[in-house]
Amino acid sequence: MRHNGIALVLVLWVLTLLTVMALGLTAAQRTETALSDNHVSAARFRALADAALAYTVLVFAMPPPEATDPEAAAWLPNGVPRPWRIAGSDLQIRVTNETSRIDLNQATPELLAALLVALGAEDAVAESVAAAIVDWRDEDDLTLLNGAEDRDYRDAGRTIGAKDAPFVIAEELLQVIGMTPELYERLAPEVSVDIDDANFEERFASAAAVAALEGIPLDEAQARVAERDAPLFEDSGGPRFVDRGGPLYRIEVGEVGRGRLGRRMEALIETTPGEQPPYRVRWRRFGLTNAPPPSSELRSD
Repeated sequence: MRHNGIALVLVLWVLTLLTVMALGLTAAQRTETALSDNHVSAARFRALADAALAYTVLVFAMPPPEATDPEAAAWLPNGVPRPWRIAGSDLQIRVTNETSRIDLNQATPELLAALLVALGAEDAVAESVAAAIVDWRDEDDLTLLNGAEDRDYRDAGRTIGAKDAPFVIAEELLQVIGMTPELYERLAPEVSVDIDDANFEERFASAAAVAALEGIPLDEAQARVAERDAPLFEDSGGPRFVDRGGPLYRIEVGEVGRGRLGRRMEALIETTPGEQPPYRVRWRRFGLTNAPPPSSELRSD
């Protein structure tokens, strides 16, 4: 009887071990399947995003719709989202004229502060962050009023001081003293380091940029932008311009599903009419976060 009991216990232990092994293998298989599906989905989105870039360039290369056609509207590079469906997938495309952004390496402290205020920052915060941005990029070690140079970074426990060189990418803003992730999410879409000394194109600028440049309240700038982008005729679908500026455009492509964005890609393209290919991609970024919160959320009570 004792041997039978031991045998029974051994059998139960073996069954338990086999069950654990089976569960482990099942979990591993599910994980591998999920990883494979994710890789396939990511590769598919990359292909769709490239198709969206080509589609956008094609549309921009075509003449704008006739102003007398109430059913058609020109696609403007003013950041307004445009739905597009391809291969059973719903995408959202945003295009902005790159020269309609503020040049991060040329803007004065006053302009940067005005832009930050338009984006919802308190006046004192805007002034200090704007001065710190200029101190970050200028070559000297003289601290602007409310700015920050190497000593201020050391006092804040930073191992690296001010760069004392132009911004190469907008993400460098996150290293500037006083810059918060929330404020960065609002400021980054309004600035550029890729303008190449081109003249500012106000026709497609955001309300925040217009407010900062013109020195007017944000609500007045929003009304001006709404009037600027309004249809020429009451029954028409949208505004029409002879040209869309360029040749630099920032294009954002996002997956749309269940009412929200999924994967996102952002690229800076330079159109090259008459050449093959008709555009060059200067850079592209995948894995972007979702859109930032409204600017009102940045202002503390």
